[in-house]
This record gives sequence, C-alpha cells and structure tokens, in this order.
Amino acid sequence: MKIITIEDEAWQQLNSRINAIADYLKRQEDKSYDDLWLNNHEVCQYLHISEKTLWRMRTKGEIAYSKIYGQYFYTIGAIRDMLNANAIQSSDEFVQELMAKGKSYVKKGRKIKTDNK
Repeated sequence: MKIITIEDEAWQQLNSRINAIADYLKRQEDKSYDDLWLNNHEVCQYLHISEKTLWRMRTKGEIAYSKIYGQYFYTIGAIRDMLNANAIQSSDEFVQELMAKGKSYVKKGRKIKTDNK
C-alpha cells in the first residue's frame, strides 16, 4: 500500500470539489421526478390538504396544473415550486415525502416522461 501526502489546502480544495459534484448529482437525481404527474387525490393526500383547498390554490394560480377530460393533474416540479414559493422555513420535508412516494410509483410501473427520444 502506498501512502500519499498532500498539503492541507490542496486536500480542502479536492474535498470541496468532491462535495460540489455530489451535491450536483443529488440535485440531478431529484429533478428526474419533477415530470411525474399526480392526480387530485394523490396531491391532497401527500400535502395533507382537502380537495377544496387544492381547488382554491388552482383558482388563485398558486399551483400549475393540466386538465384532461375533467380531471386535474400536477407535476411534482409544480408542487415543489409552489411549496418553495410559499416557504416560511427552508424545510423540504413534504417535498422529500412526495419524492419518496413518486419513486414508489415508478417502481410500481409508472413511466417518467423524458425528453430523450
């Protein structure tokens, strides 16, 4: 086994670069679920709100949505944006819970829309 020594400053720079790369990769992984679509019931369940509250948020323009044949759908990205826009504290607890639920849907067979063709 070889032992390599480097200066403290060089070690700190290397360590900060590795951490920056790790943070970047985590952000990229999380973004992959931003295009996952959820329906009214799922959003209400995850955010612990009623359908009427979600309706109010839609009519006020607080959350982006799509309407197809009378049903409303929301992306995780739109929900994240809404939560971040209304954040009082910098806590991602609900978003992380939503991400975990989204990952479970993907494991069950839901497809994530990607731009890759």
